[in-house]
Amino acid sequence: MKRDWADRRYRRLMLALPVVYFLFYLLCFVLLEEYVRPRYWISSQLDAYIPFCEWFILPYVAWFPLVPGLFLYFYRRDPEQYRYLCRAILLGLTVCLAIYALFPNGQLLRRAVPRDNLLCQLVTLLRRVDTPTNVCPSIHVFVSVTLALAMARSPAMARHQRLRAALMILCGLICLATMFLKQHSVIDVACGGALSAVMDLLASPGRVSGMFQRLRRKKKKPALES
Repeated sequence: MKRDWADRRYRRLMLALPVVYFLFYLLCFVLLEEYVRPRYWISSQLDAYIPFCEWFILPYVAWFPLVPGLFLYFYRRDPEQYRYLCRAILLGLTVCLAIYALFPNGQLLRRAVPRDNLLCQLVTLLRRVDTPTNVCPSIHVFVSVTLALAMARSPAMARHQRLRAALMILCGLICLATMFLKQHSVIDVACGGALSAVMDLLASPGRVSGMFQRLRRKKKKPALES
């Protein structure tokens, strides 16, 4: 890894990779929004117990600078976690696109904004640009949980414990915000977290190989004589 990362061309390629993929993802997402109509409506009885709270618009919109900011941080300070993010998030977003295409879904949780203040106006603006379609799994939740996993493992982040704690709390608030703003159902959030767990396993080759090695050792272990 160190030899590869010392190659300037390789580093530039890795820096360009998420940028190029994001353009591809954005194009696909816009096409899905335009031409694919929801056939499955996502909801849970638990959604009715979650009140609308406009204050959650603050962590929700903080997600947008947080994602490129942490990608850039890991690119400069922790190449291993940067490459982990590239593998996990890019693969996970591709899975999301496939799900949205094969299982077009949406939600009917939105109600009229109950108050007239600056935060509610921001929520109204958000709803104009973000339709309640292609919601399961939640992209906000999937990416936030994956970022939190990378921060938890990063030796570079370990040297800034307060910053790491604050950012991980922010990731948790972002997940909550998706429900308190009625952007997502509890089911969307659960599926986003589950997708992050699966991508974490697939994006960590050492873990997968370790699992297979343990399974092989168990098979080779001789049976105890009675």
